[in-house]
Amino acid sequence: MIRKTLSIIALLLLSGFLINGITMTQNLKRLHAGLESNVESVKTLNQVQSSIIDKNGELSRMLSTMDRADKGLDDAIGKTDQLLVLLSKVVDYNADTLRLNDQMLKYSSNSKRDIQSISQSLAELDPYMKQMDEMLKNLAATAKDDEKYLKDILNSTRHMNSKLPGVNTR
Repeated sequence: MIRKTLSIIALLLLSGFLINGITMTQNLKRLHAGLESNVESVKTLNQVQSSIIDKNGELSRMLSTMDRADKGLDDAIGKTDQLLVLLSKVVDYNADTLRLNDQMLKYSSNSKRDIQSISQSLAELDPYMKQMDEMLKNLAATAKDDEKYLKDILNSTRHMNSKLPGVNTR
């Protein structure tokens, strides 16, 4: 009777670990996909920033801001790559846990260590994201100032052209 009760308790405990492992694996896969999307977004943002510099005559203030943004993005990409490596390890550990229930305690310990590394990496990434946000705000202000400057040049050109006979003022 005691042996049967202990067997049921052990089976329930093992089922709980299995369900926990499945849930953790699903959540980590979602997080992994989100971080991959973040890397692609950061790369796209880099391309857009390069295009803006080319189209606006590479103003010195914008260059300075972009240099800082590029450094911040490079650091963010590096940290994101580290996170992806760690997340891949966690996903691998949890997949092994599902197949190898007798080694569940060993893999759970490894997952805990990797999750702590992820948490630390996320904490390290936070200042870069705040810095990047500030740089993007500065970039938006610079672009707005540049737009006003270019509109002023256009208006001045139209005004000067209107004073010259035979010049189209469109």
